Amino acid sequence: MEFIHVTSNNREQTLLRTKPCVMALGFFDGVHLGHQQVIKEAKRAAEEQELPLVIMSFFPHPKEVLSNGKKIIPYLMPINEKRRIFEELGADYFYLIQFTKEFAGLSPREFVQTYLLDFGAKQVAAGFDFTYGHRGEGNMGTLKSDSDGKIEGIKVDKIECEGEKISSTLIRNLVLAGEMERIASYLGNDYQIEGRIVFRKKHVEVVLHPYYLMPASGWYEVTVNLHQETTTQIAVVQDGRLTLLQGQWFPFYEWESVRLSWKKRLPKGFVHEEVSRQVYLSSSLVGL
Repeated sequence: MEFIHVTSNNREQTLLRTKPCVMALGFFDGVHLGHQQVIKEAKRAAEEQELPLVIMSFFPHPKEVLSNGKKIIPYLMPINEKRRIFEELGADYFYLIQFTKEFAGLSPREFVQTYLLDFGAKQVAAGFDFTYGHRGEGNMGTLKSDSDGKIEGIKVDKIECEGEKISSTLIRNLVLAGEMERIASYLGNDYQIEGRIVFRKKHVEVVLHPYYLMPASGWYEVTVNLHQETTTQIAVVQDGRLTLLQGQWFPFYEWESVRLSWKKRLPKGFVHEEVSRQVYLSSSLVGL
């Protein structure tokens, strides 16, 4: 998959390389099951038409730009993680459009003409509630007229789980509430993060890479992937810091990158028992 970060400086040069395509359109934070359905619908159409699959997304989040930075979006994943998932889903190209106030000011028709038609889109798949153009005045119902009938829209219906619409906002709220065991039903897999190992005096800390979201304070069961090995650990989140309780018994090297999968939040009874066990082990080791 080829990745191109499109800005005002390289847009014209990028257009020289575009070709007819089927496009999946959206912000795709978290690439949850709803997003995956949009991409799968686009992939199916691309294979039928024998055209490449293009994913077009945007960064930063529109709300951050339009609020002059006053509203900070707690992203679920960085761009590199999206790239990895998009490639696994079969995308051929990933255009990341730099979202600016000038871009936000485009009318719906201007957006379709200069960012969909100019980029070769013949069919465009997006969620049922996707909007585009100034103030979000364009939607999947206006796509045909805004493209002068040149683009066929593929509107993907709402995807629900347990009666709730699957959305990035819902998943963010679950992470921030520490309800990690519920997330796989919406995301398609456990919520995963990456960070670097830092040794402290009595524990191992994981410093998150930018654009990952830290769960609520508490104790969690996680799996840690490192050196092609996976181990189950107890993670403690407190005051915005992430500690691996059993990290000192795992062969970490400082500043190396690890991937954590969040399994579930541990009950208070387990926490009290584990604290007592850790205190006992520490006092026993002192006497050796």
